[in-house]
Amino acid sequence: MRILKRAFTLVELLVVIAIIGILTAIIVPNFMGARERADDSKIKQDMMAIKNALRTYYNDNQSYPPTTNWSSLVAPYIPSVTDFSIYTYNQGPSGESFTLGAEMEATVAQDLQNSWSSCGISEPATQKTYYVCAN
Repeated sequence: MRILKRAFTLVELLVVIAIIGILTAIIVPNFMGARERADDSKIKQDMMAIKNALRTYYNDNQSYPPTTNWSSLVAPYIPSVTDFSIYTYNQGPSGESFTLGAEMEATVAQDLQNSWSSCGISEPATQKTYYVCAN
């Protein structure tokens, strides 16, 4: 007498592989760019914290810091942000306003354009620069 062993057939294995392939094709695009979106979100949060620190500096000094050494003047107001090198800062005329910009990786174009229009910027530094400001 011969004992039959149960095993998967080649067709069953191919069906399982096809299902895994289809699921992978659906799921992977959702995770593409997740790191870039997370980085952009962190930069936006830091920009809002810097904006608040700049306003606090303004309340203390009745003027926003000059463009040349702004990060060293604002750093005591915001210890959570340690790297200011990715931000571009410009003091407005007479120290009554400022513009703060940063390059984004994956931010939606509409968000970028909204930041430009709210800050009155017609020609951004790049098409991926996001701005916050005090007018």
